[in-house]
Amino acid sequence: MAQDINELSIVLAIRNHTPAILTLDFLQSGGIVPADWELQRPVVLTATSAQVAFKNGINIVGNTQTVTFSEPIGKDALEKIEIAKVAGNYVSTLPNLDYQAVGINPRTFATFENQPDRARKFINDLFYPASWQNIGTAPMQESVELAYTLPGRQLRLSIAEAGLRLSNNKEMPAVMFAGNFHYDLTGEEAERRVRALQQLLTNWQADLAVYREIVHQNFLAKNSGTDVLLIRDAS
Repeated sequence: MAQDINELSIVLAIRNHTPAILTLDFLQSGGIVPADWELQRPVVLTATSAQVAFKNGINIVGNTQTVTFSEPIGKDALEKIEIAKVAGNYVSTLPNLDYQAVGINPRTFATFENQPDRARKFINDLFYPASWQNIGTAPMQESVELAYTLPGRQLRLSIAEAGLRLSNNKEMPAVMFAGNFHYDLTGEEAERRVRALQQLLTNWQADLAVYREIVHQNFLAKNSGTDVLLIRDAS
């Protein structure tokens, strides 16, 4: 069984954020992203949102309350992750924004090729067999929400059925594991919140290590028929 983190996103919660600043010129001239990064498609800007997609798979999405940096991750490629640095550059370039919180959000897909019912069975097997699983005229759709209290952090983990549409337009059944480490930024002084935020952005690997241990060792390792695929444009 292959084990991998499909995607990592970092979400900055910012009060009264202005997404219109997310132009390619601003991102490159401000040193937030390297000058040689190329767009996958033109930047989409509206009055309340912005979407910037680069050819290397990194995406930046902003609205009036958040800016999200996301990146697909291949097997054994943690050292190549760029978005923590990009998010840190964003904060350094715009230290006067009203930062409220940060989320470190890994996501994994366990896929079941040619096994249309396997994803549902995967989640069913998390429970003891019970009559409530068989109510209705169609198979019940399930999702699980878990919260782990750990030293220095809390992980909220969602497990749900998913259908991934591949590049050949084929949909593959899957189970999605979506993790969230949420950190509020406290204190009245903006400078102190920025320092705390930068420190959290340097600790992303510790969060991923906790996530991987819980998901891969306790869920996926027990299902030898499971493959985890890298899907760059999965939603």
